[in-house]
Amino acid sequence: MRGAIVHGRTRPFDPHRWAAAAALLACLAGSGACASAPSAAESESRLAALAPFAGTWTHDEAATAQAARSTAGGSQQDLAQRASDMWMTEMRDRGDAGNAVDGTPAGLRQTMVMLGVTPRTLTFGVLHDALSAGYEEDTPLALPVSGGWVDATAPQGSIEARIRWDGMRFAVERRISGGGTIRDNFSILESGHLLLTREIVWRRPQPVGLIVFRR
Repeated sequence: MRGAIVHGRTRPFDPHRWAAAAALLACLAGSGACASAPSAAESESRLAALAPFAGTWTHDEAATAQAARSTAGGSQQDLAQRASDMWMTEMRDRGDAGNAVDGTPAGLRQTMVMLGVTPRTLTFGVLHDALSAGYEEDTPLALPVSGGWVDATAPQGSIEARIRWDGMRFAVERRISGGGTIRDNFSILESGHLLLTREIVWRRPQPVGLIVFRR
């Protein structure tokens, strides 16, 4: 193809123009995935932000209790009870207002089971373009630094998972089909401990509790 007819005139074929148009159409077909892809520099910055988290972390019960007291937040002992209470509230709302929350009872129940699990260990590994996140003995999740969703498995069944970025702060999100999304926000305290602040996201993020880990 040597030219294209534009408004009745023949225009010389420009392969670069056609390549750009094809890329644009591919982005549109992918629902804006290209627009959200990080630049090479941003990917490097994200990998650098993840580096301090690499290694294995063990649940610190004393530090968790102290953090819960100082922040008036729920401790790890409260996660299972909080999950049960939230399950009852959501089921009551569904009964009172029809489908108050999208999803199925089975999916919501499995979400609550996952929500109430306190990992005794967390293991992070920084790969060339992803974060490996392991919850105890579960299969590690390979999460792209781009933040895209990936299919994964958990004891509760098939899930989707991703890294959610807020500037250079990150969270691991796991969602169950027919259920909700569990968001684990991670930060390193001045003491060198790892703080996990857990939320569940349905109609809006709701805090559940916090857990502190040590190396």
